[in-house]
Amino acid sequence: MAKPMDRGEGKVRISHELSEGEKLGTSNRKVRVKKCLESHGIPCNLDDVPNIAILGAGGGLRAMIALHATLQELQKQGLLDTIMYLCGVSGSTWCMSSLYKNGDWAEKLQALEEHMRDTLVNSTWSLTKATKMLLEAAKDENYSLTEFWAYTAVYGMIHELDKGHLSEQRGASENGNNPYPIYAAVDERSFSKVTEYAPETWFEFTPHEASFLGWGASVPMEYFGSEYKNGELKKKKEEKNMSYLQDILCGFFKGKKGSGSPFPATVESGLKGIVEGFPIPTIEHDAGDMEGALQSDPVESSPDTKKKSITGDIKSGVGSMVDFARMWQKTSCDILHWKWGTNNNFLYKCSAIDSSELVKDKVISLVDAGIAINCAFPLVLRPDRKVKLILSFDYGPFEPFKAIKQAAKYCKENRIPFPEVDEKLLQDKDNPSDCYIFRGDGAPTVMHFPLFNKVNCPAYVKEWIVKFTIIRFVYNEGDVNKLLQAARLNVSNNKDKILQEIKHIMARSSEKSSS
Repeated sequence: MAKPMDRGEGKVRISHELSEGEKLGTSNRKVRVKKCLESHGIPCNLDDVPNIAILGAGGGLRAMIALHATLQELQKQGLLDTIMYLCGVSGSTWCMSSLYKNGDWAEKLQALEEHMRDTLVNSTWSLTKATKMLLEAAKDENYSLTEFWAYTAVYGMIHELDKGHLSEQRGASENGNNPYPIYAAVDERSFSKVTEYAPETWFEFTPHEASFLGWGASVPMEYFGSEYKNGELKKKKEEKNMSYLQDILCGFFKGKKGSGSPFPATVESGLKGIVEGFPIPTIEHDAGDMEGALQSDPVESSPDTKKKSITGDIKSGVGSMVDFARMWQKTSCDILHWKWGTNNNFLYKCSAIDSSELVKDKVISLVDAGIAINCAFPLVLRPDRKVKLILSFDYGPFEPFKAIKQAAKYCKENRIPFPEVDEKLLQDKDNPSDCYIFRGDGAPTVMHFPLFNKVNCPAYVKEWIVKFTIIRFVYNEGDVNKLLQAARLNVSNNKDKILQEIKHIMARSSEKSSS
């Protein structure tokens, strides 16, 4: 039973039950899933519809592009409407946040893919826009490197600023037309102390709530970042925009300072050209400052040009000298202290939570879940989500079985049902197959799909891992198309296996019901 901490709006909810919004969204989605299963010759009652989840791994732009292709191919093969949950880490959340701005995105994937390709290949970012957003963000007492990275690096990679809010995705998540979205993050303090294998480390965002997984503590999404004390709302603050959340959810360098690189050597080798590869911004002012308007003609930029453009920004009213001084001072201080993802802690001095460490902190630091487990198994394995089949698409920089091994360890340590991961099947990490299936009694079935494998890019696995490094900032059209095709093949080549596993799950469920 939920224990509300405040009777007014924005109350803290202490319960491991799903939010009412998620219950509504998944209930509506069941009708569509049932119809889709029946079209594949898999009849079932509404109450027996299996919950199937997609996990999109982290991996920067390559994850964003690959997840788009994965979803489009699932739609083409008639499988997308079997999916109940779509859960992303890091770069996969960039794809998700873009899609869920459209209430019927599942029916527009081809057009949305063309828009994504055109944006990545033919557009760039605006220094003026980035400056405006940074100066405004620096006025907040909780400004951190997350804002700086969001409005420079992330904006520079995806070429779009999203001033919308996650709570505005409720319509797209409740109407039953799309899988229910879950965005993963981790609490940096908990991660540092109790590791990725503790539920307390994990944090999730949905259009309805922001939640500490291990504590079953949530607030409505539009109140995340507001000031609380002992469960009572003290000061309502504006909801963070999606560009900010995109950086909480995806940041390459957010481990503890001095803890070493999270990347393997093949990825680190690409860091040398990171500055040279970063797209040059435009410095012209946007006419009308239209949200989402993109600059399409890159201009040459030298240090002198940039200095002049910043001076021009001050003169033209983008910001005052005081604004610029504040931003640079705060950014410099945050670099010194390696400060990321700071937000007001809605569990500050909350007496209902048995954690002296968590409740004593007025602010929390949320960072990319990719530094923990690069596929967010802990979130879809919440008991109330009742997930029976997990389609794990690995787009990350690590060896292709790392996330599933970590998930198995997480479940073992927390006594959560999970299929046995046979290490003998995972020997060929340098040249993996395109699909691995893990089953277990009383546990969800897991299908794991390494992005690059001996089926979709034979003889090129190692080469493509380096070529499509996760810290690559610029893609030409040819490489976007190669990446899209590789991800599509992982679905089309395994359509029959996915349907077979759904049938197996239904048969197993039927046997249990009759026994």
